[in-house]
Amino acid sequence: MTSPLTPLYRLAEILAALSMISILLLVGGGIVLRFFGTQFAGSDDLAGYCLVAIFFLALAPTYRRSEHIRVSLLLARLPETLKSKFETVLTLVSMIAVGWATWWLGRLVYDSHRFGDVAQGLLPVPLWIPQLTMVIGMAIFFVALVEDAVRCLSGKAPSYIIAEATSGDDKHFER
Repeated sequence: MTSPLTPLYRLAEILAALSMISILLLVGGGIVLRFFGTQFAGSDDLAGYCLVAIFFLALAPTYRRSEHIRVSLLLARLPETLKSKFETVLTLVSMIAVGWATWWLGRLVYDSHRFGDVAQGLLPVPLWIPQLTMVIGMAIFFVALVEDAVRCLSGKAPSYIIAEATSGDDKHFER
């Protein structure tokens, strides 16, 4: 499914991939440095921040590809006429929940910046920097959900249903 926001989702995907490569370099570099009797102090902290970035930045791209874990046990038992309505309600509820979480994560980053919170590890990293990846990832996920909510309300299939349909899974929306 093509969307005018595809470059945004692709950027999130690329940033998540770069974070994954960073973990590889940090951990692999740490192993090599230990072989020479030294270490990179704080590499485990930085790898942890990258792991958080991967998780949050990959939310929207995996959602749009229908790669999130979804329990469709109830949906499979609904009549065809109710499936699209139920998906619409679930998309709206998800959009509200993710919007709420994004707001509060934004407040967390703002407070961390305002109070000058610093990580307690070996590197005194201002906490708002790694926390910002959480807000960015959730905001992009929220945008993806808003886009799908608009599609659902206009009678079209959301991105994850189209992804399922193109992969050969259930189809219960009109295209």
